[in-house]
Amino acid sequence: MAGGARPAGKLPVVDFHAYFQPPRFLAHLRGRKDYPRIEAAGGGEAVFTAPGAGRPIRPEQLDLDRRVELMDEAGVDTQVLRLQNVGGIDSFPVDEAAEIARMVNEELAGIAARYPGRFIPFAAVPLRSPRRAAEEARHAVLELGHRGVGVSCHLDGVGLDDPTFADFLHGVQALDVPLLVLPNHPPLLQAALDPYGWLAGAFGFQVDLTWAVLRLLASGVAEREVPRLTVIVANLGGVLGGITERLDQYWERVHSGSATLTTKPSQALRRFHYETASAHPQAIALAASIFGSDRLVFGSDYPSFSLDRGVRNVVESRLSREDVDRILAGNASRVLARASSDADTTIA
Repeated sequence: MAGGARPAGKLPVVDFHAYFQPPRFLAHLRGRKDYPRIEAAGGGEAVFTAPGAGRPIRPEQLDLDRRVELMDEAGVDTQVLRLQNVGGIDSFPVDEAAEIARMVNEELAGIAARYPGRFIPFAAVPLRSPRRAAEEARHAVLELGHRGVGVSCHLDGVGLDDPTFADFLHGVQALDVPLLVLPNHPPLLQAALDPYGWLAGAFGFQVDLTWAVLRLLASGVAEREVPRLTVIVANLGGVLGGITERLDQYWERVHSGSATLTTKPSQALRRFHYETASAHPQAIALAASIFGSDRLVFGSDYPSFSLDRGVRNVVESRLSREDVDRILAGNASRVLARASSDADTTIA
């Protein structure tokens, strides 16, 4: 089979980085005058987050049956399904965001029910109000059956380590579900990357993820405040794999350790999990050697990128078969298991 599909009897391959824009959400965008909104473009429609910044809505994005076929062709058994962050919940005023989050979370739960074992919903939350975000996460997990929460790595330049988000992080930890941390537009380097707009997503997002992870660690929030919170960082954590030696050297020699980060960075980074979307096979191998293959989970970034490409990058990383299986499937079973719940945790 294509894309490195695995023999029957193996644990299911789980894709942690995929998104879906439900019909009711798209209908809401069509009725908006402010950005984000839907406009006609190229003979079809596109979601515009700003003037000239549009992402076409491709037909296959809306066809879940076709998505399942593509998953089968790529050897992907299950996708974590969430609302896209770019042009997503954080783009709206608080009251509107809260209404959209509830609507989207209900739709995603319904999709998971219609396609048993194929989709796992991760909740959208109105992070502009951390209190309401915590309430929506609780409702989505306990009432709708969501298995995790997806959030942006920063909100208008404020990182998740900020005290503003403390109660929200505690709330997700109490639910005993993973927090998937993703980039969003505009990146922190937006002004510096203009006028080369394509660099915002290609590079700016990676910097944002690295920045967010390091702030969570350096502040002590990850270790002291939410030590039991399972955090999954998108896109291999940005550029972390290439700078761990430098981080360790600065921590050990320049600053003689840290009062808020009590273990050297290369060890502290193993507190998190990292998904493999948009990563070269050699980058995946590097991340496995630094963080450990037990800290990596598979991600495709579908439909922005192809499913089979994402699987291929893991398979072609030249890691051992055991490590490849661990990244594609084994680690997901552990990450998605809710230790404090009697809920059914079957993946497929």
